[in-house]
Amino acid sequence: MIKYTIIPNINSHIYNVKLSFVASSESHVLKLPVWIPGSYMVREFSKNIVSINTVQVSHKLVQLDKNTWEVSNLMLDMEVNIIYNVYAYEFGIRTAFLDFTRGYFNNTSLCLYVDGKENLQHSITINELPQNWQIATALDKVSDSQYSADNYDMLIDCPVELGEFKRLEFIIKDVPIYFILSGTIIKNFDERRFLSDVNAICQTEIDLFGGIPPFKNYTFILYLGGEVYTGLEHRNSTLLMAPYYSLPISGQTDIGDDYLKILGLISHEFFHTWNIKRIKPQVFNPYVLDKENYTKLLWWFEGVTSYYDDLILRKSGLIDDKRYLKLIIDNINNVYKYNGNKIQTLTSSSMTAWTKYYRQDENSPNAIVSYYVKGALVGMCLDLIIRDKTKSKSLDDVILGLYIKWQHDGLGILEDQLSELINQYTGLDLSAEIHQFVDTCEELPFNDLLSKFGVNVQTINNQRNSDNGTVIEDTRELPLTKKFDLGCKLVKDAFGYRVTNVYNNTLAWNIGLATNDIIIAIDNIKLSDFDKQIALYALGSEISLTLFRQERLISVNFKLVEPSLDIRFLQIIDKDKLSNWLKSI
Repeated sequence: MIKYTIIPNINSHIYNVKLSFVASSESHVLKLPVWIPGSYMVREFSKNIVSINTVQVSHKLVQLDKNTWEVSNLMLDMEVNIIYNVYAYEFGIRTAFLDFTRGYFNNTSLCLYVDGKENLQHSITINELPQNWQIATALDKVSDSQYSADNYDMLIDCPVELGEFKRLEFIIKDVPIYFILSGTIIKNFDERRFLSDVNAICQTEIDLFGGIPPFKNYTFILYLGGEVYTGLEHRNSTLLMAPYYSLPISGQTDIGDDYLKILGLISHEFFHTWNIKRIKPQVFNPYVLDKENYTKLLWWFEGVTSYYDDLILRKSGLIDDKRYLKLIIDNINNVYKYNGNKIQTLTSSSMTAWTKYYRQDENSPNAIVSYYVKGALVGMCLDLIIRDKTKSKSLDDVILGLYIKWQHDGLGILEDQLSELINQYTGLDLSAEIHQFVDTCEELPFNDLLSKFGVNVQTINNQRNSDNGTVIEDTRELPLTKKFDLGCKLVKDAFGYRVTNVYNNTLAWNIGLATNDIIIAIDNIKLSDFDKQIALYALGSEISLTLFRQERLISVNFKLVEPSLDIRFLQIIDKDKLSNWLKSI
């Protein structure tokens, strides 16, 4: 067995770790992963190791590279003990954090693995916790402080939450599902409604995959704080973050936008229990943890999951057709109003996640496309094609078939195997469609496909990048006013507006605005409300903007012209046809 003893030092934000194992040779190599499965970026966790030493003075420890050490001068069957300190102050879900209010860690950040011994049983013991602190993890519990995993892969797939938190529970198919809430919990939190809604999501997804949970228990860990909605999937747990105001409050009957986001996040991460944690690319079986592990299938594993995360909310009855279609039109506009969709394919987006999607900069909207969002649209298109052509099958049959395949062979999906498998489960050859959708930048055929299911796509010209579509039932609801758009993203700054992104082929692009320009005046008048002040000018007006670029004060002159962006809207025209797609499971 490989053993880790972990002691949190809350004042210094350091986890003190002792690694213990029995030597089976005269030397052993120790490594720390450089990335965490589910988040495709090299994060260099070893940078946070402050110090590392052997306990036995006769043993020799030498660092071989950034994340690898060799311990030598060992005797067979002797216990080896390595002690090291890990700095942990990265607030989030992917690494490790510790202060006097809370701690969390993924074992990819804390637990060196012994090369060649990854398949042995691993255990962690957490000692010297502050008073009233608890432990939450999906690892098998041995005692109040000790937890075990069958192997290293399972160990790093179970995050750990430390602190004072609220523990909720419900049962599905005789299987307990726990919900751990930490951070700021509102006083009038509607606990009963929240558990009912999460239960509906989990039940719907379990039924979708055959009705039998693939775990003996499941743990949601949700930290409430900040402004970001984010999560990371694990085989029988997930670590989530969301604003504290995203929870439902007592007496609230509708689903507000914030509550909808947290439900969608829960739906997404729970769906990953099957689609990536069981069904997975064969190149992830096993994961390569000390370098990038490439697959061109992220558009399927993240994109199709993103399609279902919203669809599950509809199928479980938590939202209606119109609310669901609003999520679809948001996805369409968030792909097609940015130039990146004309530059990058989904295959490329999947392969370059390590350097592009997870390392976005100010030019990213012009250069990349999201394998999450466009992948969700591809999932929708495949689902509608299968439904239209077969009249009896859907994408549900494909994902269930993939899960049954995994249960049978446990191998994962080859990089070019999806078309073959879809044909096997539906009888359709969609290889040409999949090639068009993921290997080219051609526009997806959502117009034609949605029309077969009672929904028309309406396009309004000359809109702004900040605009988005909506769902209508009458074309008279379409907006008639056209507002001026500079063609960049502006964020209010202490002295005016800061430019954060400049979009290709827009006025801002043409006049040379750049990221981090701070616009302070329009025609020598202080800029306090850009939309209101620019609305005072007629098209064709000559305008001067005054701005700071780095330390220099400069002026930019231009003529006010109409924006050229198309924004799409969805119009419901046949609710009966729509129900053929969105009926509940």
